[in-house]
Amino acid sequence: MPRRRELKGITINFAKLLSGRNNDYLGYWAVGQLSLLAQENRVSSITLDLLNSNNSLDLPALVEMCQPMKTELDRLLAAHKIPYEWVKSVVVEFSFNQEYQEQYHLWRSALGKHYLVSLKIETDLGYLNEAVQGGNVNPHNPANEQRRRGF
Repeated sequence: MPRRRELKGITINFAKLLSGRNNDYLGYWAVGQLSLLAQENRVSSITLDLLNSNNSLDLPALVEMCQPMKTELDRLLAAHKIPYEWVKSVVVEFSFNQEYQEQYHLWRSALGKHYLVSLKIETDLGYLNEAVQGGNVNPHNPANEQRRRGF
């Protein structure tokens, strides 16, 4: 029988997935693409509302980029048999040019600028599950990256 407390583990695992290299869009790392979008739009963070397909920049490209993330969230909820009605909101914030934090960032700046992924999943009862992950990222550049092939 599913329990709402399982959403805490789902939140942590989903934040790790969103920050990881397996989070790709069109064969390239999604965090690198988001970093480039933030740089082009002169913002330091991008917020995505996965349930309502909204984003802080009101860009249609971001709505498309949200779809694989939402699909993965749906898969995690289904695997734990969590009813979709228990989830009131899912908000992800990708923040770039962050201060160094030892638990999230590598100390070598040559590996890119520091970023954080902050995930908040609110339940229908008002409980807020939060998780933060981070790392180093360079803005997306197809000339310097190898495209991932589909399965």
